[in-house]
Amino acid sequence: MAASAPKYSLGSPQEHIPTCEKHNLIIDVECEDCGEFICSKCAKTEHKDHDWNTITSAASLRRRQLKEYLCTIRETNVKEMDKKIQNAAKQTEANQIQCDFEVSKLQKHYDRVISRLNELKMSHEKTMRDNLRSNNFEMSKEKVDLEMKKKQVLELVKFLEERHSTMSDFSLMDNLRNLASLTLITDCNIQRGGHLLRYREGIIDEGSLESLMGQTFDLDSIAVEVIEKKSFQYGYKPIYVLEAITDDTYIVGELATEYMYIERVNLRNKEREKLNLNVNGVCVAEKGDVYFTNERSKSIERLGTTGSVSTAFSTGPLIPEGICYSNEGGLLVTLRDSERDRYQLGPQNRRLVRHVTPNGDVIREYEYNADGRTRLFTVPYKVRQNFNTDICVVNWTSGDTSELVILTFSGALRSVYRGQDPTKICLLSDVVCDGHCNLLVSDVTYSSIHLLGPDGEFMKFLLTEKEVQHPMSVALYKSTLWVGDIDGRLSVFNYKS
Repeated sequence: MAASAPKYSLGSPQEHIPTCEKHNLIIDVECEDCGEFICSKCAKTEHKDHDWNTITSAASLRRRQLKEYLCTIRETNVKEMDKKIQNAAKQTEANQIQCDFEVSKLQKHYDRVISRLNELKMSHEKTMRDNLRSNNFEMSKEKVDLEMKKKQVLELVKFLEERHSTMSDFSLMDNLRNLASLTLITDCNIQRGGHLLRYREGIIDEGSLESLMGQTFDLDSIAVEVIEKKSFQYGYKPIYVLEAITDDTYIVGELATEYMYIERVNLRNKEREKLNLNVNGVCVAEKGDVYFTNERSKSIERLGTTGSVSTAFSTGPLIPEGICYSNEGGLLVTLRDSERDRYQLGPQNRRLVRHVTPNGDVIREYEYNADGRTRLFTVPYKVRQNFNTDICVVNWTSGDTSELVILTFSGALRSVYRGQDPTKICLLSDVVCDGHCNLLVSDVTYSSIHLLGPDGEFMKFLLTEKEVQHPMSVALYKSTLWVGDIDGRLSVFNYKS
């Protein structure tokens, strides 16, 4: 049996040219605008304003160009297909490796959960068995005492039965009193000696199990889209201060040399309130008060809702840089000394994050690792507290490199992120946290926003140089993401998580 001929858009070379279904005329025209084969009547009616040519003329031109065209297809398009086939194969392998890695993470977490559950089970079991031994030891003592009393009672009863007739009245009364004392048995200790320790079962439901075992999620579900109407050129200097108050209101400040100022901007009402304040970092507290760090005066200042400015407290002799409102109440402030060589530290230098009350009372300081000797920071710059209470600090390590240091609220070092490729120079400039405790980190060097998990693990590039150019600062309010770049442009995105 002969193989069936391949099908082409106009049939095989031996087939007749098809006719137009609408006009029942031979299809002999090609509309170049629509990419359709039509009849001559279609060309004069529906396609009269389009560029079209007869199939005969078009075919004649194509025949002359056919050799060159097919060569181009073979040398360019087919090779491009080969590259994509290879990339697809590599991606398939990479997907398998990534899946195996994620499954191994799941297995390790599962093993830790089972191990911890076994520890808890053994602890509960030990508590109950220790309680049993203690109670039964007391019961054994009680039993021995009762057996001795019983023996004494029986001996005294026999003695009275045999000798009562010959006893004096006093001796009889005294022995009867001893007998009454021996038979006076209280069972309070026996009742209290019961096994009173009970086990109350925990709740096993889908929510608690998911919380225990974690969740799977699709990275494609975390995305951004540009809100073009809100993206604009704010100025022409690096935007180093950016804090969102609402979806439409934010505080912004440019890097300046002679003087510094910030503005409170409301896009909806197109209002701009200029504030001549020397500001390094800014945060908004629960009641709407704005706190900012003042490097020159070495102080934390407060901007009230009425517009009044007052000094909240001094940080001298240390210089404040970044600031954020703490989930636990109070403020987290990054501090450094005034040494000229910022990145070569000696024993006398101080670089830390301080948790303080709004009045400046020190609650806790984060300066050294658990060993008490290893510094956590070189130059702590920006600080944010995640919703899981972790403290995230952008730490400058040189004039063109930085890292993200993640601490637990108790001060333990959780992780350090130095970019997707730690071997390359990377300047991370700011960080914000979303409602799922993911971290959004701005990368000045590679013009991107990195999406990290709560533990600092890289998940994907949320934004690349196609959407942002050298981002200096980021702010997030609910689903609105603000990005300020090195050239003074503010870009606004709808953040979906």
